[in-house]
Amino acid sequence: MPATTFPLPLTQQISLACAGHTRPVVQLSFSNTVANNHYYLISACKDYTAKVWNAISGQELVSFLHNNIVKCADFAGSDELVITGGQDKAVRIFDVNRPDVSTTAVTHAASVRSVKWSSHRNVAISADTGRQINIIDVRAPSVVKTLDAPENIASISLTSDGRMLSCAAGRRILAWDIDSFDLVKDFAVDYDVSVAAINPARTRIVVGGRSDLLIRSCDFESEKQIATHKGHHGPVHDACFSPDGHVYATGSEDGTVRLWQANPGSEYGLWKTRKI
Repeated sequence: MPATTFPLPLTQQISLACAGHTRPVVQLSFSNTVANNHYYLISACKDYTAKVWNAISGQELVSFLHNNIVKCADFAGSDELVITGGQDKAVRIFDVNRPDVSTTAVTHAASVRSVKWSSHRNVAISADTGRQINIIDVRAPSVVKTLDAPENIASISLTSDGRMLSCAAGRRILAWDIDSFDLVKDFAVDYDVSVAAINPARTRIVVGGRSDLLIRSCDFESEKQIATHKGHHGPVHDACFSPDGHVYATGSEDGTVRLWQANPGSEYGLWKTRKI
């Protein structure tokens, strides 16, 4: 039975926009925490680029140019290596110090829709346009495990510790434990899901819809919708949480990346409380 989505009022929150892409932003990932509790954000876009951003200020730091549409990107075990996938079916690895050079790790039979890197298992996790998720040892390279979704996959996401994988497929939200590959979450909603991202504490799921502009926040245990936000001018394609869980990022058809507070009203980065 799909979870009923009641029309909740929009929660007031000012998001930070990262402008720099010229076409839809389709996937996002945060790095691990670096010096001074900072971290980076990488975005994949249909403008043939993946970009790394300062996730505190929203400043663009480096861009990786491809020969075709980039559909996914993640940091590959450190903040100096990134992994990308896209329309040309290839999964590539780049060094941020040499953004013009890449190594092809593996090639899919279809365009790569999502790719994530689990530092916990030291594997890449990818999905194309079908219902199968591949666990890839890029050193071989070979597929060492597959997971099946009930419908065509819109996107996959990993928690920041790399231990829980979530998937948006049709109107279903699923999650697997990466240690055992056991399915730990599977529930239906009454709208088409574009992304389902779980926060590090496993208490919140941020969900995007494929046919509207809304960002929904759901309780992890009860699966109930608890908040709704709007800031993009196009459908939301992806979302991910920062390593500390205080911020999440969303990417949209409107070509922007937006940063949101998980707990609106608190002081964090560029968000300051106003004293009266």
